Amino acid sequence: MAKQTFTTGQVLTAAQMTSLQQTAMLGGEASAKVASYTLVAADAGTAISMSNAGATTITVNTALFAAGDTVQITNLGAGVCTITAGTATVNTSASLALAQYESGTLDFTSTSAAIFIKGAGAAAASGGMTLLSTTTLSGATTTISAIDGTYKDLEIIISGITINTDSEAVTVRPNAANIAVYAFQVNATNDSATNEIKLSGGKKVANTGGQNAFSMNIYNYASTTHYKTFAWRGRAFETVVQAIYGGGSLDTTSAITSFEIACGGGKTFSGGQVLIYGVK
Repeated sequence: MAKQTFTTGQVLTAAQMTSLQQTAMLGGEASAKVASYTLVAADAGTAISMSNAGATTITVNTALFAAGDTVQITNLGAGVCTITAGTATVNTSASLALAQYESGTLDFTSTSAAIFIKGAGAAAASGGMTLLSTTTLSGATTTISAIDGTYKDLEIIISGITINTDSEAVTVRPNAANIAVYAFQVNATNDSATNEIKLSGGKKVANTGGQNAFSMNIYNYASTTHYKTFAWRGRAFETVVQAIYGGGSLDTTSAITSFEIACGGGKTFSGGQVLIYGVK
């Protein structure tokens, strides 16, 4: 039940009393959302659930809530739901990103500020992994941005790559290719400041699905003071199976916040999935 205004002498029905009790206990039926959502004043004192296989946001703006108002948020979907400060300020001692089956409460301290208290679904313990995003490859370049920077390392898993026609190389460009990449890769020469990582190790991958798979780890990716190292391995198939592995460095003190996954030679992706995990 949304926050109510009562009048002197008003008599409440049994249904209203039950709803108020559920609200006081942060219970009751949640308002179900699928797409990204911006909170409205009527959400005060209610519960919201998000169900989406892809990443979503719940945006918080000013002048809608009063100090003491709360909103309970639960993520039921496989895609990460991120609590996002619009015009309001949102603080937390944990992450603003809710993985599947995680929940938390927005506790408003004023009309323009709230504290997000993360509840069910504790943060991953040291060494644990949390799914941050799921993306389908399409077009000549697929961009994954706004990567959560609260983890130690990233693991990126790319599978089922298909290309519209023929075969072609597949590359990853951290931070939109705005950094120098030094890499060594088996079955290819050393790269020097190429601005991209050749996932297929200098080889091409066939346009048949399910036969190309890669994984890559980037260490200390969120650091703003140190360079980063990475390692990758995979299976590339053109006319024969290629076992690919290698590693190198990303020469930047900026945090890695986005990736471009590109198909060369003017070709386009017709399928494939990218999973990004945060490692505590």
